[in-house]
Amino acid sequence: MSKTPSKVIAGCFALAAFAVAVLAGLAGGNSAVSILTRALIAMIGCYPIGLMIGVICQRVMSDHIEAHREPATMSPSSPSDSLAGSQASATTEAKSE
Repeated sequence: MSKTPSKVIAGCFALAAFAVAVLAGLAGGNSAVSILTRALIAMIGCYPIGLMIGVICQRVMSDHIEAHREPATMSPSSPSDSLAGSQASATTEAKSE
C-alpha cells in the first residue's frame, strides 16, 4: 500500500493532536468519556490541517528538486572562458591581499 508524504504528515498531525488532547484531559482530571471525545474531535480536526501542510511541503520539495535538475542557465560558452575567469578572480584576490 503506497502512502504519499502528505498523507503520512496528516496522520502524524492527527495522532499528535490525539495524544496532546488525551494528556491534557488526564492532567485536567476529566472523565474518560470526555477525554476520548475531545481527543477524537481534535484528531478529526487536525487531519485536514496536516493534509494541507503535507501537500504544501510536498509541492515545495518537488519544485526544489526540479529546480536543481534543470541545466544551469548561465553556462560559459567554452571551458577555456570559465578557466580564464577563475584565474582572473584569483589574481585579483591575490593583489588585494
